[in-house]
Amino acid sequence: MCRSLFLPLIGLFLSSCTSNTLYHSYKPLPKEGWERSDTVCFDLPRVEDDFSGTLTIGLRTTAHVGILDVVLAVEQCDGTGAVCRCDTVRYPLADAEGNALTGGVNIHQYETQRLPLLLRKGKSTSVRIHHLMRHETLSGITELGIRLTH
Repeated sequence: MCRSLFLPLIGLFLSSCTSNTLYHSYKPLPKEGWERSDTVCFDLPRVEDDFSGTLTIGLRTTAHVGILDVVLAVEQCDGTGAVCRCDTVRYPLADAEGNALTGGVNIHQYETQRLPLLLRKGKSTSVRIHHLMRHETLSGITELGIRLTH
C-alpha cells in the first residue's frame, strides 16, 4: 500500500523539476562601460526539431545606472550571420525620480517583454544585442543575458 502511494509521488516530484527553459545565459559587460559598437552575441544550441519559443532579455545593473530606460536592438541571425529578425526593445529601469523599478541594494535585475523566436531543425542561430542610446557609452549595466523558453 505504501509503495502504491510512493511511486506516484516520485513521478510528481520529478515532473515538477522539469523546466521550459531551453537556454539561459548572461555575459559580463566591460567595466569601463558598454559602448554602442559593442555587440553581445549568444550562440543558441541546435535543436532536433523546429522550435517556436520566446526570448527574454535580462539586464543586471548597479544601483547607480544613471539612465531611466534603455533601448536595445535585438537581432536574430542564421548560421551565415544574416539577420532574420530585428526587434527594438525599450525597457524602463527607473521612475522619473531615478528610483530603480526593481528591488535590490547593489545589483538590480530586469527582464524585458518576451519576443518570439523560431529555431529551425539542425540550423545554427545566434542572438546579437547592442544598445541604441544617444550616449556612446552606458555605465552601470554590468551584465546582459537571454533566456529562451517554450
